[in-house]
Amino acid sequence: MRPWRVAIAVLLLVLAAFAAILAADVRGWRATMRAGDAQFAVSPADANWAGSSVLPGDPARVILGLSDQLAYRRAVQAFAAVAAAGNGFDNGYSETRARGALEAELAVLARGSDSERDSALENLVGILSFLDSKQHGPTAPAPIDRSVGGFRSAAQLDPNNADAKFNLEWLLRALVAKGTRAGSSSGSGGPAKGHKGAGGGLPGRGY
Repeated sequence: MRPWRVAIAVLLLVLAAFAAILAADVRGWRATMRAGDAQFAVSPADANWAGSSVLPGDPARVILGLSDQLAYRRAVQAFAAVAAAGNGFDNGYSETRARGALEAELAVLARGSDSERDSALENLVGILSFLDSKQHGPTAPAPIDRSVGGFRSAAQLDPNNADAKFNLEWLLRALVAKGTRAGSSSGSGGPAKGHKGAGGGLPGRGY
């Protein structure tokens, strides 16, 4: 056999092995995402989307475009933890700081190219802003219009986001009932949770 034929045969074997390993990595990532989403539905704190790939550089993750999806899921997981935290020993100061940091992270993630996912993130920003507006004292509560703005942006980004629409309508009615307009720093009574819990699940596309 001529040397160039041997070289071609070896190259084809290498490419076949690469394709087989890549396919296995893709299947592994899809299984990881499904398992993480299923665990999140049962126990958000225990959900894990850490995949393991064989090929260096993890091309399967790049091909599937998982960077934004993973960032989104981990942000929603952080939201579940922060939203569930009550006021601690420092009268809510630590929790308010945690919410503020997460609001900033969610706001950045919401500038993506997926309007459905961005809408879900803006809805979470609205909920966190509302929770901040209920705080008093040295924690410097956020104006309620930040919450209104988050819900409104969510509804505009995705007109099918029923949670965002419900939250926006509920909050605007609550403000009217208390004689407060959006744009004022006054709060309203009762938490805005949405008709399905507004962020209690993991919205977005799975695999």
